[in-house]
Amino acid sequence: MGYIVRMPKLGLEMERGTLLEWAIDEGDAVSEGELVAEVESEKSIGEVEAREDGVLRRTYLEVDETVPPGTPIGIVAPSDADISDLEDEATADLEANVEVDEAESEPEPEESTAEPAASGGDTSAGGATADEVQASPRARDRADELGVELSTVEGTGYQGSITEEDVERAASEGTGEGAGELNASPRARSRADELGVDLTTVEGTGYQGAITEDDVEAAAAAETGGTSRTLAAERPFGGMRKTIASRLSESDREAVHVTVHREADAEALLSAADAADDVLETDVSVQDVLLRTISATLADHPAFNATFEDDVHELWEEHNIGIAVDIEQGLIAPVLPDVESKSLAELADERRDLVGRATSGDYTMDDLQGGTFTVTNLGVLGIEAFDPVINPPQVAILGVDAITEQPTRGDDDGIEWRRHLPFDLSFDHRVVDGADAARFLETLVDYVEEPWPLLPDDVAEAADRGAGSAAETEMPGRSVTATNPEGMHGRIEAGSFEWTYDEPESSGGTETGPTPVDVALSGLASCLSLSTRFQASKRDMSVDEIRVDVDGTPDEGSVEEIAATIRLATDADDEAVDRLVDLGERGCHVSQMLREDLELDLSWERL
Repeated sequence: MGYIVRMPKLGLEMERGTLLEWAIDEGDAVSEGELVAEVESEKSIGEVEAREDGVLRRTYLEVDETVPPGTPIGIVAPSDADISDLEDEATADLEANVEVDEAESEPEPEESTAEPAASGGDTSAGGATADEVQASPRARDRADELGVELSTVEGTGYQGSITEEDVERAASEGTGEGAGELNASPRARSRADELGVDLTTVEGTGYQGAITEDDVEAAAAAETGGTSRTLAAERPFGGMRKTIASRLSESDREAVHVTVHREADAEALLSAADAADDVLETDVSVQDVLLRTISATLADHPAFNATFEDDVHELWEEHNIGIAVDIEQGLIAPVLPDVESKSLAELADERRDLVGRATSGDYTMDDLQGGTFTVTNLGVLGIEAFDPVINPPQVAILGVDAITEQPTRGDDDGIEWRRHLPFDLSFDHRVVDGADAARFLETLVDYVEEPWPLLPDDVAEAADRGAGSAAETEMPGRSVTATNPEGMHGRIEAGSFEWTYDEPESSGGTETGPTPVDVALSGLASCLSLSTRFQASKRDMSVDEIRVDVDGTPDEGSVEEIAATIRLATDADDEAVDRLVDLGERGCHVSQMLREDLELDLSWERL
């Protein structure tokens, strides 16, 4: 029995893993399911648990060493078990990995007609440079501190690797480069040059009396009568913070960041969230309704729901939206998958559960995989504008800022205070252009200012009821009654309102009112006119009159096609009117009802 403990693969995109900590020492017993080690990938931290009871018989990796997934890092086996076969297998795998790393790091030969360089270049003992010496990261750091040249140190670790203990032994024995010379770290020497301090006059307080950077600064302060600085504390830079730094550096290095900004009137968004929270049998927040508008925007602009790797712009069908969450170790972006396919209630429940797992530390690597777009909200911290950093390999990230109240001119030319929500869209300019980003934000603002078509009907109805009504009238609330006392005509009652419906005499009617089909077409015409007017008012576009003609065909029987012409009295240019008519149709609730079943041929003309 027994097995080789290997570096796990924490996600499909993982290329290397770093050993952060051994949870037990070599020789300690461990039970199945107990923690053996903690490791880190390029994205997050994972745990290595024991597969079976045993003892940690061998360790092949030091803390902070980085290796590819699948590399042996130790052996767990019963204390009396023969592990020679496991050791042979682990040794073979480690040697193979060393050969692969050396092959990948070896530079490709360059074509040249020059003669080969003479031997005896800038190499250390044995012809190896400092970069070619096999040493652990901690050994390299310690060598820098003590001024030890790694190529002069004999390694006692695996495959002759130099350990931290080897460096300290070399420093204490005086076998490193500069033995017999002044014992000062490289940073101390550099600081002494900057400050003009003679190192021979400085008393070292470091290991084995080595002169440190602080010793140099204290000596300089003493010479000039200045004030020395005392270190209050050190913050270890590792774990998830190191991963975040690496990811942000990758994003800054690879992507061409550009950020554009836009504000939206947030009153409808906030009202929609309140209405949904009242109607649906779950807690719904503004963020949930906002995610619905973002998903709708991604559907209209699929180039942003994408990744860019190896010069390939990949557009994804699912809207897997990452939600930035601030936890103790740093910022992570757990992914809410397939947002566009979820109902608003499902979206709210899953978003709340996902964020809860992230803040409690119960998230998994699966929660961080597969994102196609990211949203980060600093508005909750009062931030009014910022430039979000793209989460590679994604193409864009949306920043959400703090809601502010602003004075706005009302319909009666009076001033009213309305809440506004600013957005910051950072995008990779290698993949999409500024005009694309501007159109993305324009669509998002449209959905934020008119979110009702994206929400369940009962949410919109609740909002209508909550808006109140005049004392002398009763609005229908989308509830109507048709009464047919006799013949082929009747009366429609809707709240405080009433009108008749009828049929032609050829069909048995009295021709005293419109037919039911005519009533339905009139609903579409009136809805298109009001929705277009709303969009014009929102954009301060001057439009005097709007007239909508709607025709259904054929003349009798079931309607198969509908043609609508919106006629406007305006001096706006054609492009602006095209956009106005398109938004008017998209915001028309009656059109929304008919869209899936009937083709609408929509056009516009000037009055």
